[in-house]
Amino acid sequence: MMSWLKRLMLLLALLLPLPAAAQSQALAGSWALRLDGAAIMRFDLQRDGKAWKATWVKPGSFASDGKRFGRISLPAVELPSRRGKAIGDWAELTFNDPEAGNQVFRFRLTGPDKAEMLYVDTGLAPFALVRVPPGTPLGPFEDGKVYGGHASSEGTTASPLAQEPAFEGR
Repeated sequence: MMSWLKRLMLLLALLLPLPAAAQSQALAGSWALRLDGAAIMRFDLQRDGKAWKATWVKPGSFASDGKRFGRISLPAVELPSRRGKAIGDWAELTFNDPEAGNQVFRFRLTGPDKAEMLYVDTGLAPFALVRVPPGTPLGPFEDGKVYGGHASSEGTTASPLAQEPAFEGR
């Protein structure tokens, strides 16, 4: 009886790391922040041994208050990650944005084709990401449109973001 229990305990100990490893593999791939039907930005994540690496595909410039995105201009810019590591269920990646300095993001799965992204040290709520095919282009974007967080009142097209962006040129 005791040897049966020892075997069961050994088997359980061997299987415990599998969910985290399976999740890590499932997190690899391309993920988009989609708002109002447009891919605002894309992250292409790859497992690199025990670490992570990625490419951040973002508009050439945009304004955002952390919920809404406007003044979006293309062509897209591709930034390779500088550092990447696993933190539990999360992949943390650091990108060196020439205009904004180091940008740190954390990613984790929330469903088969869904993930969330935290913009580290900003206090912003997590962003919902969806899995997309590799190479999915950004957009489509309409001139003057503000994407996400519909803060303007019914019947108006004006948005505070259009006049007062929280930051630009990211």
